[in-house]
Amino acid sequence: MASCSFSAVQTAVNAAASGTTLNIPAGDCSWGTQQLNVPAGIVLRGAGKDKTTIRRVGNVPETQYLIAFDCSNGKRAGLSDITLIGNGNGAILDKGLALLNGCVDFSVANSKFTKFISAAVEVNGSMKQRGVIYNNDFVDNYSDSVRNLGYGVVVYGDGTWPTLELGTQNAVFIENNMMTGNRHNVASNNSSRYVFRFNTVIANDVTKDFAMSDAHGLSSSPRGSRSYEIYNNNFSANLSGGLEATAIGVRGGDGVIFNNTVASGIARAVSLEVEGFTCGQYPGPDQIRNLYIWNNTGGAVNGYSDALGIDNTCTSSVQLNRDYFRTAKAGYTPYTYPHPLRTQ
Repeated sequence: MASCSFSAVQTAVNAAASGTTLNIPAGDCSWGTQQLNVPAGIVLRGAGKDKTTIRRVGNVPETQYLIAFDCSNGKRAGLSDITLIGNGNGAILDKGLALLNGCVDFSVANSKFTKFISAAVEVNGSMKQRGVIYNNDFVDNYSDSVRNLGYGVVVYGDGTWPTLELGTQNAVFIENNMMTGNRHNVASNNSSRYVFRFNTVIANDVTKDFAMSDAHGLSSSPRGSRSYEIYNNNFSANLSGGLEATAIGVRGGDGVIFNNTVASGIARAVSLEVEGFTCGQYPGPDQIRNLYIWNNTGGAVNGYSDALGIDNTCTSSVQLNRDYFRTAKAGYTPYTYPHPLRTQ
């Protein structure tokens, strides 16, 4: 294609056969308020991070994205080697990349996402969704004037409640990314399943009041998070004062949390909470029922948490050795690392 302009890229997408990789040339292009719609089966590849730059400029609704893949055809989607930049305006709840309608075996790689106030990457749709997001930079996707949004990656399921399948390919994998200045670097809801591993996560003064990684309970969606596997991440804080609240905040669902490094300046390695019901009720809808936490270092600062960095804010509903365990999960083996899709 001739340029990175919206018209050039959309024309190429419209003409491309399934299985095509479209190379977007180097350049710095504003796409205004337009959304690029891409059917799965097409891969978009830029000339390199910070070489091909696409900008959102203008007021758009939160339902609109800069690039949206539609995976309802059952084919694979992919994006790599590009920089997407949002408005950076707290009055505009813009989003970057969307993977919609049950994307299977997708990949998002070697790219940069910054200044999207709602979310940089959103995975949303059927519970068959699975794929890998790796080697990307997620920087400053948050506005302090909004506070309840600002995600690096957010994963939404379809409201069903699948069988717990830890250690399998059936999840959204987020690995080997650099993430800083995002309210939640990963967030999840509505029966989502994700794996968050080998990421470098850095809090700053603007985002220090929020969990660096998150799993919702029952809240704004019909169901809470289904499962999460959070391991081998490096959490740190670059602050002028005070403490980062928590590295990993869990408000519902089941999973494993292990082998994470939590630097000084972070008050809690793991914070356990309830959401969508009153503390003391048991069992609460979609609450933590089967969570294993072990071998995380750091995060026991200023008396906020126990020696393993776990702060349980509702012991009457979420009980040790009934709903969560401070031991390795018997029989659990992490899924293959690096993710096999990274070589395809």
